[in-house]
Amino acid sequence: MVDAHSCAMSFKNTFVNSKKIADKYVGQWRENPEWNYPGMSQQLRTDTNVDASIWQYYRGRTRAKELIQGSIKDQYSKLWEYCAEVRRMNPGSSVILKCSSEDGDANPKFMRLYICLHALKKGWKEGCRRIIGLDGCFIKGYHTGQLLTAIGVDPNNQMYPIAYALVESECRDSWEWFLELLGQDLEINNSYGIVWITDKQKGLIDAITQMFPNSEHRFCVRHMYNNFKSEHKGLLFKQILWAAAKCTTEQGFAQVMEKIRSESVAAYEWLVEKDPVHWSRAYFKDTAMCDMLCNNMCEAFNKAILQARDKPVITLMEMIINYLMKRLVRKRAEVEKWNHDIGPNVFKVVERLKLESSICHPEYSGNFHYQVRGPGDDQHIVNIEKKTCACNRWQLTGIPCIHGISTLLSSNRDPIDYIHNKYKKENFIKAYAPVIYGINGPMMWPKTNNKPLECPLFKKHRGRLKKARELQADEVRVGGKTKLRRNYVVIRCSICKQEGHNKSTCERRGGGNLDGSETTQGSTQVEGIQASQGSN
Repeated sequence: MVDAHSCAMSFKNTFVNSKKIADKYVGQWRENPEWNYPGMSQQLRTDTNVDASIWQYYRGRTRAKELIQGSIKDQYSKLWEYCAEVRRMNPGSSVILKCSSEDGDANPKFMRLYICLHALKKGWKEGCRRIIGLDGCFIKGYHTGQLLTAIGVDPNNQMYPIAYALVESECRDSWEWFLELLGQDLEINNSYGIVWITDKQKGLIDAITQMFPNSEHRFCVRHMYNNFKSEHKGLLFKQILWAAAKCTTEQGFAQVMEKIRSESVAAYEWLVEKDPVHWSRAYFKDTAMCDMLCNNMCEAFNKAILQARDKPVITLMEMIINYLMKRLVRKRAEVEKWNHDIGPNVFKVVERLKLESSICHPEYSGNFHYQVRGPGDDQHIVNIEKKTCACNRWQLTGIPCIHGISTLLSSNRDPIDYIHNKYKKENFIKAYAPVIYGINGPMMWPKTNNKPLECPLFKKHRGRLKKARELQADEVRVGGKTKLRRNYVVIRCSICKQEGHNKSTCERRGGGNLDGSETTQGSTQVEGIQASQGSN
């Protein structure tokens, strides 16, 4: 026996593998799914005096997730039972599961899943305005797809989720399937008075036109500007486009369009092709009491469920339902703290309009009519009995405009009393009074006679799965990032000296000269050299 050792201590142990790590720290990952590699490595060294590589961490985390959530294949096989449990705990809810073939010999493959909880559709019918935002976002797990969402607006001008569906792709067929089920749940027999706001997704425009011909369809101006700025860059065009979208009268819209024509005929022609009934407040209807130009409510919901979008199908649906359940409880508690008959967000709007109304000078003309003079030649007629103003903003939003508020304050009236009832506390309570009930564990799920579902067909792409959205050049980075974006930087090709592309996509690459000479000259020289070499 050689008792003296001169070798150094080793912190590697082949018995400590990913399976041992997963079994030992599965509780840690259950409490904190975002437990990172430095924290795990330090905890492992403290407990066992052994180091683990980052790949052992990744494999151990994957194994731990399977122990906690079950494998992806197991979750699809239990999807029938999960849907039955959602219907049992929330009676009246629509849970529609579509698969490839239910009567064949082989097990059917999952295709689509639609969920509209009874509490949400009841709350939307009784307390929300008739405006619905539609959007789709990517599922970032190993079995990718699209999550289609329908989001409303509550009396406090906040998002109100209505329904969502997991589909294989975003196309006209999937949107028609989603909208058909949504129309049945919301009992949209006559689409008059319904307003849709979308981002011009694939197949969505035609689907809405065909299924809801009497409804109003608006486009998100922010996404419209993203297409506009690709051809017409600059801060001036951005300001003019948004000014045209925010105009509330046809006369003001025409003046802004003339200003755009004087700056650029190409930009004017680009906007003329887009019907203003889809993107300008001057042509919006006043049936929905909402003048929204952007589909931010759908973007807010997509961000709220961001942590769930890379999870397996049942875990994804459980996290969404859990979020919606907690949100309704939180909103019911918030309404007890309201100091006014309207929500805090709407109250802030009224207070801001009070300050802006100081530049207006109302003059009473009789029979509840006022003549309001603003800065310059601005002059509007207000009827406080009918709650109308010539600027059309009061009719469009249901909230008095600066001209209406100036007349109400001059006659010692409270502007809150003249706000539409859709913004009042009573409707807010109706919207959030229904209850979403939680879901039992898998052991309590009812058994079904359906064949277990198989995973949908999925083609794995090379590299790591992308979970973060790529920001555009004009978007501001958040979260402590210090890298500057190349805002409004003109890209110039080093070969042809033209703007809009670089040398990697230049048409003269390989045939032209660096001084920008014609490619025919270069090709003639090459042919001459080849001919001389052939003769020799």
